[in-house]
Amino acid sequence: MPKVWAAVLLVVSLLPQPAWAITLEQVPNPRRQYGGWVSDTANILSSSTENELNRLITQLEQRTSAEMAVVTVPNTQGYATPKDFTTQLFNYWGIGKAGQNNGVLFLISVGDRRVEIETGRGLVAILPDSQVQQIIDQQILPRFCNGDFDGGTLAGVRQLTSVLQGQPVANVPAAASGVTTSTIATSSGAVAQGIDSSLVEGILLLLGIIILGLGWQRSRMPVSLRAKRGGRQVLSLTRRDPRTGAVLSSVQSDPIRLFLHSGSLCLGVFLGLSSGNWLGFALPVVAAMATDGTLSRKRGIPFQPVVCQSCGRPMRPIQAQVLDTCLSPGDRLAKSRGRASYYGWFCPSCQGAAVVVRENAFYRHLYCPRCQALTLDLTTQVLREATYSSSGLKLEILSCPICGYRSEREVVIPELSDTDTDSDFGGDSDFGGGSSIDDGADDSW
Repeated sequence: MPKVWAAVLLVVSLLPQPAWAITLEQVPNPRRQYGGWVSDTANILSSSTENELNRLITQLEQRTSAEMAVVTVPNTQGYATPKDFTTQLFNYWGIGKAGQNNGVLFLISVGDRRVEIETGRGLVAILPDSQVQQIIDQQILPRFCNGDFDGGTLAGVRQLTSVLQGQPVANVPAAASGVTTSTIATSSGAVAQGIDSSLVEGILLLLGIIILGLGWQRSRMPVSLRAKRGGRQVLSLTRRDPRTGAVLSSVQSDPIRLFLHSGSLCLGVFLGLSSGNWLGFALPVVAAMATDGTLSRKRGIPFQPVVCQSCGRPMRPIQAQVLDTCLSPGDRLAKSRGRASYYGWFCPSCQGAAVVVRENAFYRHLYCPRCQALTLDLTTQVLREATYSSSGLKLEILSCPICGYRSEREVVIPELSDTDTDSDFGGDSDFGGGSSIDDGADDSW
């Protein structure tokens, strides 16, 4: 049994984790972006969850004037601790009303596997740190441990907003706070009372085999790349071609990935029901995720064979050290900054190379219009602060360190107001100017 656990831990360690660091300035302020309260930088929340979170927090702000921000980040590299990052972001945005300090920051760092809930000093009497810790332990962590970020975030925000509106903290037993193996066992038992369990298992097994077979068939469709000597031209795996309006047309990774994960889920449920062991449910799912993540990191085009467009023969992956010699200075700079991952392929017959790039979604808009490198730097200078009686002015500067491109534009900062009628959620155009001095609670999942 210890060997089985060791194998599971080894597989889990191979799961893809966000690798790029993020600064306070790079976290989009949801109040300024769209008048909401959620900034899902790590892209772990569904749109329906974001809408519900915005509704709950808007209702809280209208009833109590308290403000709450929900933020997800890939990691907090570059800061002493996730708590330090959270406190700095809280004060950088000024969450809560000025003078009342009635703000809450609910931060999820996926790479650090941390939940941080920071509260303003004005909420200590209503929401003490012990209650915040209770909400984290009972409402959030059990769901996060099962990979349910939507459910954990919603449960935590619902409880926080309820407490801030005068309702007591719900005492949820640990066994009932998330989807556990006992829940799965109970559900399967209920189904078995009305339906023959062997029929259900047979359907799941057949469905899993069919879905995986379709994924395997799709994965045999080759990707054709044009090999050129030097391989300086870089094709994007994610950015739309301005001429065709589509990404690299022969790449089918997304539907193949859908087949892979759906089929492994069916097989996992089949193994879990037939064996009565949750490990049987977990292994196919973990194996599929590990395979996907490992191949994506190493090859860029994880599942399909790559062939030369000129001669039709298979191409070989280029090692990272050799690939750097095929990249332009701009591409090397983008790679060193973590803005994109580059993958190269070599055709032994044509003696040419092809290079593809997969941009990080957070930096995809920073292509230089002159040299087409992913190297634009955006800096902002406030020329005139906005007040309650007049608008402000800021200067946005885009510059490229490779070709020297530079553009400037002045952007009007709207004047400060108590209400923002243009907001979809009826809130202010920014947070209210509150602060925190390290109150709240945190934990790992």
